Amino acid sequence: MTARQRTALVTDSTGDVPEDEASALEITVVPAVLTVDGRSYRDGVDISRSSLYGRMAFMANLPTTAAPSPAAFHEAYERILAKGFDRILSVHVSPKLSGILNVAAQVARQFGDRVHVFDSGQVSLGMGFQVLEAAAAALRGDPFETVVEIARRARRRAHLIAAIDTLEFLKRSGRVSWIRASLGDLLQVKLVVDVMDGVVRRLGQVRTRQKALEMLLDHMRTWGPLSRAAVLHSAAPERAAALAQRVAAAFGIHPITVDVTTAIGAHVGPGSVGAVGLTCEP
Repeated sequence: MTARQRTALVTDSTGDVPEDEASALEITVVPAVLTVDGRSYRDGVDISRSSLYGRMAFMANLPTTAAPSPAAFHEAYERILAKGFDRILSVHVSPKLSGILNVAAQVARQFGDRVHVFDSGQVSLGMGFQVLEAAAAALRGDPFETVVEIARRARRRAHLIAAIDTLEFLKRSGRVSWIRASLGDLLQVKLVVDVMDGVVRRLGQVRTRQKALEMLLDHMRTWGPLSRAAVLHSAAPERAAALAQRVAAAFGIHPITVDVTTAIGAHVGPGSVGAVGLTCEP
């Protein structure tokens, strides 16, 4: 902590914040919980992505995900405040997609106004970029109110789009209700979705991965100039590399590439790709 930095950032593992950036910006990441065959693992800590995806095709019961325990958040907040920080901004996945924010908010009430819980309205680096923007402001020593406002502005500028390779995993996870209702029409397609205010929206469907990629890029072009970009994938590194090249050519910005955390991969299954953009400040 610098002499001026009085605000700390906390987030959860569904934000896919790269470990090196979390370390450099002093971001605390509280891991979600993944249950596989009756055994619980801390997301990103106790189970690797490759281990999960290698087993999913053979599982009779898909992994389930859960929020971190209240104790995990309490320990994180208490440890940070004991270091001398005045305030904590705790940024989390949309409550429409997970119960994590509700657990964080429950614990935050025990700390009064020292902990402020923030709904990112997003997931993966759609949330992670908000955390990185706010953490950079905190490290500069910006006032708490400024750090929160920077997070709010980043939330308005964050976009996430994905091409889901197979709907079987998303259907079985039960997290997107309209997939169950329309599954009969979607079994043989690649589905393109985005996330807006915590809602997974269906943008279209195509028959091939290449057409899905083109649809994904076409929608990205409507976002406008980007200050940050990322390519996401679930055990699809070659497709992610191809998408990253296209994103760099289209936007003139080199995206980071992230193999999404197991808490997300458990719901989308292997083979999916996506992209996140943070538009430039107006």
